[in-house]
Amino acid sequence: MKLLSMAAPALLAFTMVACSDDDDNNGAIDPNADVTAPKVVSVTPEDGATDLELIDKLVITYDEPVFRTPVTTIRVNGQYVDEGVVAEGNQLIIPIEATGNTTYKVEILKPSVRDAEMNFASDFTTTFSTKAYNMFDPTLFDIAESPVNADATEPAKKLYAYLKSQFGQKVLSGAMAEINWNTQNAEMMYQMTGKYPAINTFDFVHHIFSAPLNPSNWIDYTNTQPVEDWFNAGGIVSCMWHWNVPASEAEKDNYDTYTFYDENTDFTAQRATRNGTFEKQIFDRDLDIIANYLLALQAKGIPVIWRPFHEASGNTGKYDGGHAWFWWGNGQGKDKDYAAANTFFKRLWVNLYNGLKERGVNNLIWVWTSNGADANWYPGDEYVDIIACDYYENDATLYHNSLSTNFNELIAITNKKMVTLSECGAIPAITNMMQGGDMWSWFMPWYGDYMTDPHNSSVFMNTLMNSDMVITRDELPELK
Repeated sequence: MKLLSMAAPALLAFTMVACSDDDDNNGAIDPNADVTAPKVVSVTPEDGATDLELIDKLVITYDEPVFRTPVTTIRVNGQYVDEGVVAEGNQLIIPIEATGNTTYKVEILKPSVRDAEMNFASDFTTTFSTKAYNMFDPTLFDIAESPVNADATEPAKKLYAYLKSQFGQKVLSGAMAEINWNTQNAEMMYQMTGKYPAINTFDFVHHIFSAPLNPSNWIDYTNTQPVEDWFNAGGIVSCMWHWNVPASEAEKDNYDTYTFYDENTDFTAQRATRNGTFEKQIFDRDLDIIANYLLALQAKGIPVIWRPFHEASGNTGKYDGGHAWFWWGNGQGKDKDYAAANTFFKRLWVNLYNGLKERGVNNLIWVWTSNGADANWYPGDEYVDIIACDYYENDATLYHNSLSTNFNELIAITNKKMVTLSECGAIPAITNMMQGGDMWSWFMPWYGDYMTDPHNSSVFMNTLMNSDMVITRDELPELK
């Protein structure tokens, strides 16, 4: 309620004109009478509305005709808006250039709106959010219809065709095994969300402690049952390989000294493909072992998304002093000369590709992992089916943001391959992927703390895994 002061002659004159000639006091305003400021009766879209189509205006309806004041304080997401704001009858109309997947907060602060008697409407705030749109651009890609391996098994071809059919339309969910062959993180996702991820990634990281090299009682890659169980339950199988090698030639029989870190070994990509070196002997020995593991899966009709030699370039090329993290990115050993490391890495990749084919392994979809700024490390379109990015965000405020910049970096390397987020900490929100256009073929969070708050909370995971745009194991077609 507001009392009209007699101390404003201009205002009094205005209100006298505005009154009806039929008023008992002949247009005079009783200074002691109660008057009511305009009140909001509705807003379009409604306050708190979500998942809206794109709109171009916000309409606020009051209980009486309203006018803009000369001093207008209207903010949209903190930005002042003046141009285009109009008052028509009982409505205040504010232009909104809405974009998808955005929450809007609109503030109409006193004294922006008045009635005919100069009563100012109180502050009013409303919020709404727009839906996400899939901004993926398929015209950026020219993806082959079949895997690069012309001898690929029928299950591998079927898996490739499915991945291609979904790329850009929806995103597959993934999980990472912990240490040995298991589905612990997939089970954790199920407990959190009621959904299993579509893909489980296994790692041959401990082949040196498995049969046939050094059988132990906790890991045996010759036992394919964990992988079979996942596949037979309808899941997609992925494998990677943290390839452990001797710290030196003198330590080649001491498996406790084996490592995959560049800084801890003399083992180099250059000598691993050179006949007559101990590195080549280890390379061929391990290639036989891994080929047999993969052949055992092939014999059971299981296709494998295969991601060896990940993150080869490390920080090379990103800044002065950047270097590889793993031995397969180290070209020439202890001198740490990375100038030609990419050449030796590509040779290493081709040797692995050809070596597995020669051993009859044809059930693989080949994935190469980029670290950005490493196009010269790319083995070539004839040796790769999918290009990938491993990304870990350090800023918690950006944990679930779009990674469109990383996505576009991969397209710049080649537009002839599907693109995937093969490792991550915090997973981008599916709505952010859609709006950013970075519709990764799949995402795969690392294990441990990355499967908990704050990286990926149970609330976030529930929203993600139950989105219509995210494919879970129960939604996969028959891939046998």
